[in-house]
Amino acid sequence: MGKAKIGFEVDEDDLAKAKAYVARHGGSLNKLVSALFASLGRDDPAEPMALDPTVKTLLATSMGKISLMEAAHQLDLPDAGYVLHLLTEKNLPLPRLPQDFVSRQLEAARSALDECLIEAAPTAPKRRGGRKNSTAATH
Repeated sequence: MGKAKIGFEVDEDDLAKAKAYVARHGGSLNKLVSALFASLGRDDPAEPMALDPTVKTLLATSMGKISLMEAAHQLDLPDAGYVLHLLTEKNLPLPRLPQDFVSRQLEAARSALDECLIEAAPTAPKRRGGRKNSTAATH
């Protein structure tokens, strides 16, 4: 069976609620509307949308239900950076990190940078007068 594109208007508040529902339960607005249309005329209620386990984990991360490290573990990825990459690939919002976590990371980065700094070697003082005085002193 083919697919058809449709366009329709919806109240902004209702759209916001639908987006929040999709963010909480996974999927997309397209899948939500398609599932609703598919359920029309059925005697049994529509089954919840089936969602790829990777996307479920990414949605849980995006909503702050699980940490980046937990998501990396569940998705068998080497570190949280890969999770962030997948989130951006799927156009999902990045999770909001707790302020204390951000502060600890900032302090750790500052300390690491401070440890890398090398004090500048003292430079020889420059002579005043330059070449002219040194030439005059030799004559």
